Amino acid sequence: MSTTRTIAIACCAGFASCASAQNLIHNPGFETIDAGNSSLPEGWGFFNTARLRSLGDGLNPAAVVRSGNNSIEFPAGADFAGATTNVFNPSTLTFFDPEYVWQGGDVTVSGYYYIPSDSPIVGAQAGIKLEFRRENSSIATAFEMLSFSGDTDDQWVPFSMTVTDQQMMDAAGDFPPFAMSVSVLPFRFGDSSSTGTVFYDDLSLEQGSEPCLADVNGDGMVTPTDFTAWVGAFNSNAPECDQNGDGACTPTDFSAWIGNYNAGC
Repeated sequence: MSTTRTIAIACCAGFASCASAQNLIHNPGFETIDAGNSSLPEGWGFFNTARLRSLGDGLNPAAVVRSGNNSIEFPAGADFAGATTNVFNPSTLTFFDPEYVWQGGDVTVSGYYYIPSDSPIVGAQAGIKLEFRRENSSIATAFEMLSFSGDTDDQWVPFSMTVTDQQMMDAAGDFPPFAMSVSVLPFRFGDSSSTGTVFYDDLSLEQGSEPCLADVNGDGMVTPTDFTAWVGAFNSNAPECDQNGDGACTPTDFSAWIGNYNAGC
């Protein structure tokens, strides 16, 4: 089952992970060019009108970048234009999608977008989407933010979207196996008669620190009351029951909870 949920835009300053966690996106500024296709940034695939832009490339409108020499652009001309990290990496025999750790902390995608004042988006919107994928690459659930339109007064504007552990458990907790990676998709969506273009640069995907699984009741402490909370989770088949990360709620999770309890946080 795949479910898409819309998340509101938020300032990056509101999330601690924006400053502290590691950027998990390969080639987040689009500076490295794909060895087999010079029209693509390494680790990214394009849909429809999407294109790599470089300073001085002579294309119209003139390229704008926030840092480095490159950015990506989604011009008008198609119902949908976008880019994705769901690209096969022949070096690792996996995909370029960032790793995702189930119940490993909130996930924040952030970056910058630019809509020229002389080419505002009308009749369409742009935004960002996260597709959380299982080991077999099927989509477990997805979240999107679709709120960029008009123009940005010729300025680069920061954006940020956070998906919390609780949102992931609410969305995918009943449908194991759980996600192990996440595709990042900046995009522009509207009918083919819409106008305007959007540039993206300096994207980031960060996941918070590992949660304390033994703290089942979420009170910030590991105490015997968490055993009662685990029993409740077991009886209701709640996601918090899964202490060994196998995607199922079974009696073996009790032994796992004891190990997590003894390890502390």
